[in-house]
Amino acid sequence: MKGHQIAGTSENRERVDNDYYATPEASVKALLEREAITYPVLEPACGDGAISRLLTGGRVASSDLIDRGFGVGGIDFLTNDWNDTHQTVITNPPFSLFTEFVKKGLEVAQEKLILFGKLQALEGEKRGTYLATTPLRTVYVFKKRQNPLRNGVAVDENGKPWASTMAFAWFVWEKGYIGKPTIEWI
Repeated sequence: MKGHQIAGTSENRERVDNDYYATPEASVKALLEREAITYPVLEPACGDGAISRLLTGGRVASSDLIDRGFGVGGIDFLTNDWNDTHQTVITNPPFSLFTEFVKKGLEVAQEKLILFGKLQALEGEKRGTYLATTPLRTVYVFKKRQNPLRNGVAVDENGKPWASTMAFAWFVWEKGYIGKPTIEWI
């Protein structure tokens, strides 16, 4: 994609393979301090286990379309027929598939769907219109920039931690919730 700058990215860098931007540990811990997780949990885009490893309160099923050595690889969340019961679905989906993950997650989760993503996910006529019809309960907006790990690595080729110009949040949907979403800052 050289020559085409994506908002918030360097002109010198292309998107990483398979849109793999792992969730920083501090971002997961910030959510877990504020949001009760009901088990069993499904983490369907587990990458290297950045979220799954911190979910210690019960059974966690971890899978991903790409096998990165954690969980079960080769499983497409969007097309798989999920027969198991999962109270909570939590993941950091590829941003290009955010809406699709919301739709599938609301089908699969028995209680909560929790997604880590760019705050920008709230924008857009089509996506905004759709999200207004969902049981989106809380958006936890990070006050400090979060730095997702490119290809699961915490530092760049020079050993410098990644820096992001994008705003991130945790989005929490709760089955049966009626009302407008609340915004909280973390």
